[in-house]
Amino acid sequence: MQSPTQRPWFDRLAHDLRSPLTSLQTAAYLMRSDPGGSNTKELADIVVRQAQRLGKMIEELDDWSRAEQGRLVDATEKLDLDGALDMALAGVQGCMVEPMHVGDDAKGLTVRADGTRLPQLFRTMLEQVMARDADSARITIAREGDRALVTVMDNGPAIAGEVRATLLDGPQIPPPDNGLGLRLLIARAITEGHGGELRVIDDSQSSFCLRCSLPLA
Repeated sequence: MQSPTQRPWFDRLAHDLRSPLTSLQTAAYLMRSDPGGSNTKELADIVVRQAQRLGKMIEELDDWSRAEQGRLVDATEKLDLDGALDMALAGVQGCMVEPMHVGDDAKGLTVRADGTRLPQLFRTMLEQVMARDADSARITIAREGDRALVTVMDNGPAIAGEVRATLLDGPQIPPPDNGLGLRLLIARAITEGHGGELRVIDDSQSSFCLRCSLPLA
């Protein structure tokens, strides 16, 4: 049975998936009706863009399904934390943020991780703050005992307390991107698959702060 937090999202799912499909069908029809016409390039660009969007939505659904089944993470590699963050930064369009190490003991940290999923986790965290306020986006790396703390934050618009409390409990409606609103849930599942914890925390220096805690290798 669907939970109360899931039901509104399921109500939107068909609509959200249908949107890029409708654009693809329209563009294909127009290209077939007037092959070689003056709008062919523009229509081809629409096909590429919407196909990519639909593909990402399907990947999002697949990741969510794997997370629900406990098959999302294979944390068997020993990874450099800074390297995984660099990979994430490279995948976020327009991101110019440089991670800041809090203390000398925060440098050179390694974790037992999934080499694909860990950068995906950090990329999702970064995209959340970049979408809110790219200019104030910040990343810190710290060490707390036998755990690494990766924190992303911004000074964007304030978030109501009730919204903050449920950000990691259900799909985001409406989603903050062109996806299905599942990416924070997937990020939480990736974190937990590494034996860690993802939380929205209160921080006096920011309006939104997302922190990932991971066990060190």
